[in-house]
Amino acid sequence: MSFAEFAERHRPEILRYLVRLLGNEADAQDACQDVFLRAQPAFVRLAPGSNSRAWLYRIATNNALNAKRQRARLAARDVHVDLDTLSAVDAGEPRDELRALRRAVTALPARQRAALMLRQFHDMSYAEIAASVGGNEGTARANVYQALKKLRAALGGEQ
Repeated sequence: MSFAEFAERHRPEILRYLVRLLGNEADAQDACQDVFLRAQPAFVRLAPGSNSRAWLYRIATNNALNAKRQRARLAARDVHVDLDTLSAVDAGEPRDELRALRRAVTALPARQRAALMLRQFHDMSYAEIAASVGGNEGTARANVYQALKKLRAALGGEQ
């Protein structure tokens, strides 16, 4: 598979992941472009049979974490998600609950947030999450668990 085919195949899911991590479409578009610019020269060095999807998510995660650190240094800024674009709004979910959820997810530590997003929205295994975010399967499992525990606590649910 050529890099162009690889990029075309994975770009939409990487962009969705970055939107969730970074909180807005414009930053995610920039980060997504940077991910593929960084991945292209290294793509030819990937060993046959390697998990190229997890490798790409690792690049995206590192890029998003770096972008967030840089953005935090430049200015403190609240992450904005357009609630009208979320499918749950169309299904009648109250906007206040979605806003509370957004704030709770935004408050999670970056690795926990990334692990949660990869597990819940990208159907990745814990091994793939570990390869994408760093660490091992146990760490990935713990990050998802801790993220869910913190969300339940923040939203007043059972622990």
